[in-house]
Amino acid sequence: MIITSLITEYNPFHNGHIHHIEASRRLTGADVVIAIMSGNFTQRGEIAITDKFTRAEAAVRHVDLVVELPLYNAVSYADDFALGGVHAAGLLGSTNIVFGSESGDIEDLKDVHAKLRDTDIQRTMTALMKEGYSYPRAVDEAIDADLFKGSNNILGLSYIRAIDALGTEIEPLTIPRLGNRFDDENLSETRFSSATSLRKALIEGRLTEAVRYMPETLAREIVNGTSLSNADIFDSLKIIISRMSHAELRGIYMMTEGIEHRIKNRIRRHNSYDSFINDIKTKRYTRTRLNRLMISILLNITKDRMEDYVLPDAVRVLAMNRTGQQYLRQLPEGLEIITNVNSKNRNSIIPEIAATDIYNVFAGSDRHDFNTPVIIAGRTSP
Repeated sequence: MIITSLITEYNPFHNGHIHHIEASRRLTGADVVIAIMSGNFTQRGEIAITDKFTRAEAAVRHVDLVVELPLYNAVSYADDFALGGVHAAGLLGSTNIVFGSESGDIEDLKDVHAKLRDTDIQRTMTALMKEGYSYPRAVDEAIDADLFKGSNNILGLSYIRAIDALGTEIEPLTIPRLGNRFDDENLSETRFSSATSLRKALIEGRLTEAVRYMPETLAREIVNGTSLSNADIFDSLKIIISRMSHAELRGIYMMTEGIEHRIKNRIRRHNSYDSFINDIKTKRYTRTRLNRLMISILLNITKDRMEDYVLPDAVRVLAMNRTGQQYLRQLPEGLEIITNVNSKNRNSIIPEIAATDIYNVFAGSDRHDFNTPVIIAGRTSP
């Protein structure tokens, strides 16, 4: 069997994701397509615009299985995000992973990956980053790789690195990314628009514009529901940070270089998330990096917890169709597959359960891990 995994966020799920799924299925001839999806908080350091169950329900109309990417990988740097996704893909017996990239050429990406393993290049990059260069800019300076001007290329290289680090035989494949850049805040004139532009439109209340780029069922859900952003967590962050000591802040994951002083001293001056982040950002602490840091504070993800973290040998299933359901039955008996959460399996996904509980405070939702059964769709794959 050919098992294709896609490492995703679907925040929100839109037409570009449907294209990615369909193109991946055609490319690989997959018997089963699996989406390994971030939960309620994402790699860009944002609270998800809709909850993980809603997004999984939209996705399973097009894939066969949706599983949750472990929280500590989902909200971390690109390499950690990729490592968690590739590890989950391996547990699920994946033949390959397919990702979108600006390059659209897997051999180009593999070539850059090979160059980055060179000791001299690594030494040059380390020196550049100490001078304040971001990782992509350091790579661009060290090897003159135009590929690093595309964020999806960067993530694609992280997938290749993760496959190499884990020693798995999963094959990385890529397809060209369509539509506007992933960080473009303006809606596209084509059928495909970036998740960033869609989130911006939804948060600003421009629903009729945004829903044109989404499946009808999800669009209806969003129109009738609540769209969250980091603006919604600011008051809680203000309370948490005000109550924490500098030493406690210093213990938060990704807190370095004394940035905790800047955070604690300046948060009281602000009444909005955006003004606060704009005030504390620096050349080294970009907006995205600070967003991740704020999510780590909100969820109390500490350096100690991350040092003790081991990639889990359990898979949390959020949604499946009949094909996905049948495939799960074929997986090794030793693999812990969590479909419905209970007192016996809860210890395997404690961070994810806690993150869902915190998310629900802001969403005003009662869709907890314990009371939300696995979503089963009626579609059977072709």
